[in-house]
Amino acid sequence: MKKFTIEYVRSVFEAEDYIPMFKEYINVHTPIEFKCPNDHFHKISFGAFRKGQRCKKCIDDKLRFSIEYVRNHFKDEGYVLLSKEYINSQHALNYICTEGHRGSITFGSWRCGNRCRYCAKNVKHTIGFVKAAFEKEGYRLFSTHYINQKQRLKYSCPLGHIHEMTWTDWRNGGCRCPTCHQIKMFGEGNHQWKGGVSYEPYCEVWKDKEYKNDIKERDGNICLNPYCDSKYPNDLTIHHIDYDKKNCEPRNLITLCRVCNIKANKDRRWHKTWYKAILFRRYNI
Repeated sequence: MKKFTIEYVRSVFEAEDYIPMFKEYINVHTPIEFKCPNDHFHKISFGAFRKGQRCKKCIDDKLRFSIEYVRNHFKDEGYVLLSKEYINSQHALNYICTEGHRGSITFGSWRCGNRCRYCAKNVKHTIGFVKAAFEKEGYRLFSTHYINQKQRLKYSCPLGHIHEMTWTDWRNGGCRCPTCHQIKMFGEGNHQWKGGVSYEPYCEVWKDKEYKNDIKERDGNICLNPYCDSKYPNDLTIHHIDYDKKNCEPRNLITLCRVCNIKANKDRRWHKTWYKAILFRRYNI
């Protein structure tokens, strides 16, 4: 490829009233400083100039949106534009959204589809805001700093139970207090509540670990529920088939994993018949 002379390159610039400001020409890829007809100083390679590129500042000025154009975009979606001047697409513009939230956004971000971050719940809250949300429902927040929505916050419920929860879980309306939830599910709040019989003492022989181990050995040290789907089937417990903790006769005891034992608290009538049948088939008792 033939190398252009410095005189030729200068003549090409000057033909369009551009003033090249260089003393040496190296190649078509080397940036050349110039002053455009509007007195803007910039740099461009001769290769880019030949392809039609010109002063970036002039192009930006020509393509810059007017403040009226931008305001109409906000108005079309019910937003009120507070900023009085538009500089460029990266300049933050103040607004009031349809819900009355005040915020700021660049016009470039607006044109990409972004809107009010408060409405989108995409804003970092202060510890005061989070604390007020807990106190509104009668909860007490112990955490003194808020980092992000994944941080576990320490709190107590109106009944004094202490737990931890992320702001995301709280905001989504999840279970507020696990202890209160357990009481509701398995205590007086549950339709199967039987006056607290689960808190009654066990029979005297229950204190004998060897007796419980004998029951497990009798059952082969496995969960006898044939449909057990626990990930920890070897975490074994002894289940009272008739749910009477004082009845520790071998015919009333069956080895189950902890998961199956918990599941047996639901539909007790069915589970009672089910586990009685299993023992009868195995031991004729």
